Amino acid sequence: MTLDFTGTISKDCLTLIFASDRGEIQLLPATTKMKATTESPKIFVYLKAQQPTLITQTAVNQKLITEYQADQLLLITPPWELEIPYLIAMLHQTWTDNGLKVATLPENASKVPANQQKTLSDYQEELFLVLKALGIHTAKVRHKTAKAQHRWNKAVSTISFFIDHEGATGEAQWQKRNEMLLKKGAQLKMNPPLKKDGSIGFDVRFAEKLRGDLAAKISGDRTTEDIVLKSVNELGLFLYYGGTNGWLVLKDQAGKTIDEYTVVK
Repeated sequence: MTLDFTGTISKDCLTLIFASDRGEIQLLPATTKMKATTESPKIFVYLKAQQPTLITQTAVNQKLITEYQADQLLLITPPWELEIPYLIAMLHQTWTDNGLKVATLPENASKVPANQQKTLSDYQEELFLVLKALGIHTAKVRHKTAKAQHRWNKAVSTISFFIDHEGATGEAQWQKRNEMLLKKGAQLKMNPPLKKDGSIGFDVRFAEKLRGDLAAKISGDRTTEDIVLKSVNELGLFLYYGGTNGWLVLKDQAGKTIDEYTVVK
């Protein structure tokens, strides 16, 4: 996804105005005084350490700013066709589902009608892409253990590994450091996983593009030629839309995983 916008930045204010009448956002100090207006309704998101802590339809007083320890104000002016109460409800629910503790005032409570789920979700996806670029968290920050590292070697290049995951099957060899050979006759998972609102996520989009690029080597749900992919992860996206640790999916005839052969200890 690519978003176009113009913007300005000053000591106390960052403003981004999106192309194609997709609204704008501003990042301000939490204590900024806001003038009441009936034009271009806005959403007020108060942030603490770059995480949402309170979302409202109007600016709040100093007492609430202090109570929620807010240090920044994210001011969202969405496209005119989006209804503010429903967008607040979706943002609040998504942040809650993602492990964030975000408060909202009683007058903001509202359920999102089914016929508006798709439109609001598309806008939320655009918004979250920008927030990520600004360093604003849309999910709880969890301290993860160091990601396992894997190293290719000549010995592993001679081993056949087999995939049998969620209806997807195949045989592969890690023939070179950046080459994962999938032998012809592999079976692809055909039903992509969907998000809660029925839309598809980034992994599925990437997988569908990959399959489109390799369409000449696919017939129905089967590959008709050998295919070279770049990595274990790309192989997983191609075959079964990812969603799991591919290093544990690929196994030799004895059931030993490719992770066991190549993980750096």
